[in-house]
Amino acid sequence: RAFIADLLRRPGFAHAGEVRESFSPKAVLKRARQLRPDLRHPAATDVGWRVGRARGSDVFVSIEDSVALVGPPRSGKGYRVLISAIVDWSGPLVTTSTTNDNLTATMRMRQKRGEVFVFDPRGLSGIRHPLRIDPIVGCADPLVATQRGSAIITGTALGTSTTNAEWAHASGAVLGRLLHAAAIGGGTIKDVYKWGSSPAQARDAVGILRDEGASEWAASLEAVVSGDEKLASSIWFGVQGAVAPLAVPQICDALLPQPGEPVFDPREFLDASNTLYLIGSSSGAAAMGGFLGAIVDDIVDVARVRALASPGARLAQPLGLILDEIANMFRWGNLPRVMADGGGRGICTFVVLQALSQAETAWSKAEADTIWAAATAKVLLGGATHVDYLRDVEALLGSRDTRRTQKSWSTREVGHHTSEQHERRPLMTVDEIRRMPPNVGLLAYRNRRNVLLDLTGWDERRDARAIHAGKEETEREQRDVFNAVYRSTRRGSSGEMQT
Repeated sequence: RAFIADLLRRPGFAHAGEVRESFSPKAVLKRARQLRPDLRHPAATDVGWRVGRARGSDVFVSIEDSVALVGPPRSGKGYRVLISAIVDWSGPLVTTSTTNDNLTATMRMRQKRGEVFVFDPRGLSGIRHPLRIDPIVGCADPLVATQRGSAIITGTALGTSTTNAEWAHASGAVLGRLLHAAAIGGGTIKDVYKWGSSPAQARDAVGILRDEGASEWAASLEAVVSGDEKLASSIWFGVQGAVAPLAVPQICDALLPQPGEPVFDPREFLDASNTLYLIGSSSGAAAMGGFLGAIVDDIVDVARVRALASPGARLAQPLGLILDEIANMFRWGNLPRVMADGGGRGICTFVVLQALSQAETAWSKAEADTIWAAATAKVLLGGATHVDYLRDVEALLGSRDTRRTQKSWSTREVGHHTSEQHERRPLMTVDEIRRMPPNVGLLAYRNRRNVLLDLTGWDERRDARAIHAGKEETEREQRDVFNAVYRSTRRGSSGEMQT
């Protein structure tokens, strides 16, 4: 308590009047007419992200702002910030996670707002009927096929390599032609897997493109398949890596909707307060990363077109992207661009990282810098131990003027001498930033003074009882699903041992 009280007395932090003027519910509602023209009586959560409390007032930042939340593992990011952000978002929402925590706590609450979809190719969510998505849908349009092929490659290991960008581009072009061939030839993702496994198998796709009138695409694909073997093998290295996860039946099944099943349509998804959960693991999702990135790309591309056709070139009902642990799931190539200009179109991004070095690993150093610079609202938690990052935060927070009084005495002269020294010191030192307790955070916002945040858990919300009831209901469903999987696996293992 003494540590926090000392911080609050420092002149570099916003005082109560500044918090009320710039971050209060009343402050974010000033632009409600421009941001949410579809609502007659908007609430603060309709036009702003709530990131905590300060000086006795709730702290909001505008949904126009791209938000970056940085905190080490187990620092309470979901419990204190993300679960509330997911529950409060009033428009269509896409959220990612490597764990079930956010989904378990929020799924029932999101179902009260609209339809909920869970895409979980690894079977980690424990949801009975996860969504199946067909990557072939829409690829009859050559532009869509090209963009999707590039997005899938970008999410693979080749796409994250800065030294092999030209090969990633060539592999994306080839994969786009395979997707287009499957779309116009009535194929499925299984055909794309077969064609992508080797250049020899892709000759069937060349024939389909030629027969269906895509002669130029057929010629370019045939030039790769029948050309120099070393060149073809280099290009196909990326294609094979992209389709490799389709060899797992469970993953292939998630990308192969059954007859009669509803098809996920980004346009219908954006029409209401629907929710899409993308669930993956840091080990298995890397292989699926390209397909996950393609899904987000499709939704954002549709949102951009719709925004340009809307008054003010802005979505009437903003799209929320709460990207928890995205660097551990997949590399989304468009994140830097969306962070930089999405807020003006009604595409609102809230990205969560464990450290800035994590962004540099998933993206390039320049792209990570763009993500960090484009985040006009930075929420920083304590507990980090990376010294370079802590020094950057120390510099970001700025400095303060301090005054120190010294007294001295001399045996030669009678009396004491008093001197006063003025010096500039960091607002918070590296050690103080590291030592922030879990219920305290920092908000660095545009050109405003820093805000010391009081972070409370979702169980202190007014609707905590409803969230808790929905959480318990979801947990029962998850236990039933996981128990059924466990029993099935155990029976299979027993049968193999007996055989």
